[in-house]
Amino acid sequence: MEIMVGQNYKITSDALNIILNKKYFKKDEQGNATEEVRFRQIGYYNTLDGAFNALIEKEIKGSDAISLDELKKHVASVKEDIFEALKSVKVESAVNV
Repeated sequence: MEIMVGQNYKITSDALNIILNKKYFKKDEQGNATEEVRFRQIGYYNTLDGAFNALIEKEIKGSDAISLDELKKHVASVKEDIFEALKSVKVESAVNV
């Protein structure tokens, strides 16, 4: 399984876990970011719901919102990314049947 969630996250899985991955750019020998995109595993979960809830929690903790209204809008945006990712999975599953 490989599901992109927004521009910065990807959900993958192995035999035992659902894995939340975050995008980063590989650095060169001098420590400068290159254009090569990679993903780093940032969490392991038992369920897809657990991974999505963790993603929302990470985004809340990393938010620089200065008001509750800004935070609510940010969370709504993250949830929309999750819903869009789930829609794409359903479409791909229907096509593969």
